[in-house]
Amino acid sequence: MKLGFIGVGNLASSILRGVVASEEIPADEIMIYDLSHEKLSELCEELSVVPAENAVEVAAECEYVVVAVKPKDFASLAAEIKEEIRSNNTVVISTAAGTSVDTIKSYLGYDAKVIRIMPNINAAVGESMTALCASERVVYAEKEFAMDLCSCFGRVIDLDEKYFSAFTAIAGSAPAFAYMFADALATAGIKYGIPAKNAQDIAAQMLLGSAKQLLESPLSVSELIRNVCSPGGTTIEGVCSLKETGFENSVITAVDKTVEKDKSMSK
Repeated sequence: MKLGFIGVGNLASSILRGVVASEEIPADEIMIYDLSHEKLSELCEELSVVPAENAVEVAAECEYVVVAVKPKDFASLAAEIKEEIRSNNTVVISTAAGTSVDTIKSYLGYDAKVIRIMPNINAAVGESMTALCASERVVYAEKEFAMDLCSCFGRVIDLDEKYFSAFTAIAGSAPAFAYMFADALATAGIKYGIPAKNAQDIAAQMLLGSAKQLLESPLSVSELIRNVCSPGGTTIEGVCSLKETGFENSVITAVDKTVEKDKSMSK
């Protein structure tokens, strides 16, 4: 088997669907395992991937293994599969937050080939922003495989692991912040009489278009803001109000708190 998944929760199943939809890897070359037999059966039926009896079978059969379990469960899983990982020289691809490459290698008990990826929930719609870093023993072709894998469900960047906590905040956690912003905008629309579904659609499309501008425009963020703000107009009033009420500081503080939590988890 080319690729295996141990754990297929919300994030991992989104990644799996993206990979299968891309047809980069045939479905019959992908093996998955999850403690939930119901979830395992549903995904195998939906995607025609191969079910495994247990985590050890995935580790024994697959060249690359995506480990998508909760950080607190990683050590016990590693103890279960480390012999198969070592004997097959398997590349471990981890999605665990706050769990460094060195920590994963210590769980496995040797200088394993480890790639750490940090996708976000937008993988579910093929628009994840994913960071990737790799241990020293990972060769170029193996890292490229992981980069291509992540490209199946969005964008990917090669990022030094020391930045992963900050990345987790501004890419992994921030979709929740964006949803809060959209919800606040929709609520304001409802206040002025716009039907709830219309207000939500308006806010969502605004975020989508704004994101597209940020990614494709040669202008800086500050220049894009200025382009919307006509002198003496309506938008500049709103921008000034957001500054006065601490909008930017609130966002930065939220990122700070998220980074602190991620770092505390890594300890």
